[in-house]
Amino acid sequence: MQSVPKRTAQHHVGLAYNWQYDADFINMLDRSLHHAGLTSYVIGPHNLAQTTLEVHNGERRFDWFLDRASDEDRHFLQLNHVLAAHGTRFLNAHAEYLRASDKAEIHRDLLATGLQLPLTLILPPHEREPEIDPRVIESFAKPFVVKPAKGGGGRGVLIGATKVEDVLHTRTKHRDQRYLIQQSIEPQILGERRAWFRVYFICGTTIACWWDDRTHRYAVMTPTDAGLINVPELERIVRIVAEVAQLDFFSTEIALDKNGRYVVIDYVNTPCDMRPQSKHFNGVPDTIIHQIVAALTGHLKTKIADTAKDTGDADLWP
Repeated sequence: MQSVPKRTAQHHVGLAYNWQYDADFINMLDRSLHHAGLTSYVIGPHNLAQTTLEVHNGERRFDWFLDRASDEDRHFLQLNHVLAAHGTRFLNAHAEYLRASDKAEIHRDLLATGLQLPLTLILPPHEREPEIDPRVIESFAKPFVVKPAKGGGGRGVLIGATKVEDVLHTRTKHRDQRYLIQQSIEPQILGERRAWFRVYFICGTTIACWWDDRTHRYAVMTPTDAGLINVPELERIVRIVAEVAQLDFFSTEIALDKNGRYVVIDYVNTPCDMRPQSKHFNGVPDTIIHQIVAALTGHLKTKIADTAKDTGDADLWP
């Protein structure tokens, strides 16, 4: 008896995640895509192997894919490779993510654009050059920040360092990585807030908010804040970072220093922490998450509609 070929499950968007606290954001984005007339499919550790096999066999296809898992779990990279081989397009392509998430690499590129960056010294990996000239550190502006070139969430970062010993000890924690020694930036105080900001870039849309570097507490900008902050300048800066990083969705930390300069502190944060403030003290304000979800949904709907027009494939129309 002749077997009947399986029908291919076609999805406009695939959403991959592996962090339990990402569930609220992924579910919100999933619902938003459905309300916009797009089909989406969520992939987690529970169905990763099966989904990878289905894509490989041509039983499941995705037009677009948002990967919020492979930075922490390399098992998701196999799915990325299979998707790419089948023509799926990515938000935050992995190759661009790898380059942009290396602070030492992107520092040089951003410096060439003329953006204001902290005075920075880049040290080679400890395993390559365990010894460094102490005079280099002794002459550096104090206090300073010591951070590994890769990684996020503050892991491996030492704030308020002042001594050569601080650098030597911190470098041994990630022996295979370059380290950045960065001038500490003290922001202005605007009203009762430290002039420290997180600016999101979402497929061409920018959203700026307050972010306290000490408490990690976010706050929405109000119309009253417009007289205190040069929001167009924040937007200009994050667009330059986006052009250099070639990423679709990330955030940047920017501080207004006491000389009136908007200084880019942490260049590219991705995947962005999307825990809602309604559930987590240091989470992102819910209104901002809704704006981010709307921007992602609008971008994907436009891209998919444009592809349908170009190819004349009515099945792709949202």
